Amino acid sequence: MLASPSLAQDRPAPMQPNEDGDYLPDPSQEIPLSEDQLRVAFTDKTHRGTYNFKRADIDTFAFAERTTADGRTHHKHGDKVDVGTWRIRDTVICFEYEEWTESSNHIACFNIYQRGNCYYHYALRYRGFGVGGEFTARSVHEGETPDCEPAYV
Repeated sequence: MLASPSLAQDRPAPMQPNEDGDYLPDPSQEIPLSEDQLRVAFTDKTHRGTYNFKRADIDTFAFAERTTADGRTHHKHGDKVDVGTWRIRDTVICFEYEEWTESSNHIACFNIYQRGNCYYHYALRYRGFGVGGEFTARSVHEGETPDCEPAYV
């Protein structure tokens, strides 16, 4: 059976593995989720996922983050819990944590891309760090089985 042109256009392009064998969106070729799509994906949701890095004091890649309709967030990574706020503007979602370090707040902003039910987080800004447009995490809504490649969230 052949797909109609309109249905074929609605599907994302087939994912190709990068040089590390991972299947990441290409932010130079793809459009991140819109403001409305981000609100649906994050309002009153818990995302469970994995980072592509480890913090020095945490021995896991896994995290969980609850984002509520009133703009609050609760982030758990290993034994570390961070609370703060989240906001969306255009295609950017930002999280500001109250006690990231003892001396300053931490703001992290992302574009989010979606593959199946998986969300790919691309950092746009970390206060105090020089990253931008880098893949940092993959997540799914709590209770869902990932249908993306590779499915290790």
